[in-house]
Amino acid sequence: MRLMNFVIFFAAVIGFTNAYKIGILLPDISRSQLLFNQRMGEVLADAGHNITLIRLQTLKNDGKDIKIATRPGMIEWKVDGFLDEIDYDWIKEKQAESAYKDESIWSLMSKEKREVMAAMFKTFTLACEKIITNKEFMDKFETAEFDVVFTHMYEFCPIGIQHIGKAKTWVWVNSGALWDTVAYFIGLPLPPSYAAPMMADVGDSLTFMQRFKSIIGHTITPLFVYKFSAGPQTEIFRKHFGSNFPHLTEIAKEAPLVFVNSNELYDLPRPTLHKIVNIGGLGMKQASAKPLPKEYSDLIEKVESVVVFSFGSVANATLMPKEWKESFMGAFSRFPKTQFFVRYEGSDIKPPKNVHFSHWLPQVDLLQHPKTRAFITHGGFNSLQEAILASQPIITIPLFGDQFRNGRIAEKHGFGIVISKSEINEDSISEALEKLLTNTKYSKAVKIMNKMVLNKPVSPETLLVKWTEFVAEFKTLDNLKPMGAKLDAITYYNLDVYATVIFVTAAVIFVIWKILKFVFCKIASLLGFRKPSKDVVKKSKKDN
Repeated sequence: MRLMNFVIFFAAVIGFTNAYKIGILLPDISRSQLLFNQRMGEVLADAGHNITLIRLQTLKNDGKDIKIATRPGMIEWKVDGFLDEIDYDWIKEKQAESAYKDESIWSLMSKEKREVMAAMFKTFTLACEKIITNKEFMDKFETAEFDVVFTHMYEFCPIGIQHIGKAKTWVWVNSGALWDTVAYFIGLPLPPSYAAPMMADVGDSLTFMQRFKSIIGHTITPLFVYKFSAGPQTEIFRKHFGSNFPHLTEIAKEAPLVFVNSNELYDLPRPTLHKIVNIGGLGMKQASAKPLPKEYSDLIEKVESVVVFSFGSVANATLMPKEWKESFMGAFSRFPKTQFFVRYEGSDIKPPKNVHFSHWLPQVDLLQHPKTRAFITHGGFNSLQEAILASQPIITIPLFGDQFRNGRIAEKHGFGIVISKSEINEDSISEALEKLLTNTKYSKAVKIMNKMVLNKPVSPETLLVKWTEFVAEFKTLDNLKPMGAKLDAITYYNLDVYATVIFVTAAVIFVIWKILKFVFCKIASLLGFRKPSKDVVKKSKKDN
């Protein structure tokens, strides 16, 4: 008995000593961001590690304090980055207006868009200054002595915080597919011929004009990031921690690992690096579906099929144009045997009998119900992954950000239909619904994708835990860093080589042309062909 107690005690001690302290610097800007970071924390806490979720409050989220469900081994810090001088309502209003306008990535160049983007980056920068000058927080962070710190991809401030806070190592986290900015600074090539900018409404098969725009987009983006994000935030750190503080992009290039909330089985294929680890679908399991509340189950019993409709937690559906609302309601009324569950917080429209409005939907549970046949979504990455997990074909109506790309992912793999903002009308919605509800090719395609994801040789949970433990043990992982991250633009793009080749080629052509000209002139001279003198030419003109 004593021996057994000793073994148990020894195992407990070993488990305790192997537990790492992990700090997750997360962007407290939306429910979806909190959900993904919470899932990471839960998986790591279940693996025996001590997790601190550090909510950097920089953009007000409708004034709502979204709760995070902590558990043993997981605690939460809130860091106030809100500022009196920032008009958060104006930013929110402009974002909402943009979500329901038919705009392309190129509209970012308009004056109005530049003003909104500048206001957002200014907000992040000023919030960053407030956070890093919060002595209580910074002392608390440094005292915690985190073994690993996770930073997010939206700005560079968390990278500076972990550097000042003396984290032993860190990981750059992407809450969706790999962000272009992250790719640039870790030295990942992005061929513009098929890897278009993240927010472009294209897949990986590009026309000539799309490739042309892709080149421009990939050229402008790093310059934009330097000017409005990395540059100003670097100056903030240098202001408070000395002029020798390294540029935040230089720290970013040293990221030992990059976690990406994506899955190579359905993401658009493109180059990758050994340091990039895909953990898409983290914490999403089919067994997680719970019994539906009675208000939903009673309605489902009366119909043949169910369709779920949600634009997510960021875009307020009540702000969509009146024409959109009428088009959706008109299209839904054409399917009387189908029950539509719609996330909608307004009371300005009267829904048809087969449409149920709710401020909140048990989305995961509804998607996994046997009668559910389709999902109408804005195309957020979490929604895309939930649809795959539930084997539901989707209609994507991208509103902003990477949602355009996500819609093309579903379209490419055959389980989704994309309706652009300019195409929204009653007929287009009805036609898309008719295809998903009657043509089995869409449901078959998503079921195949679902099976592939569930049978992936290594689960995202295992990848997250094992790689986190690995980087905690070995820290820098210099052997995973590509040389491309250290090269200047001239060397990286071989501009000096191309310039040399062009110069030498031009010089050779010039010399050959001179030699040929000399030879032809000599031959002409030997054959008696002479070029008329200037006097002869003048006399000829005078005679005429």
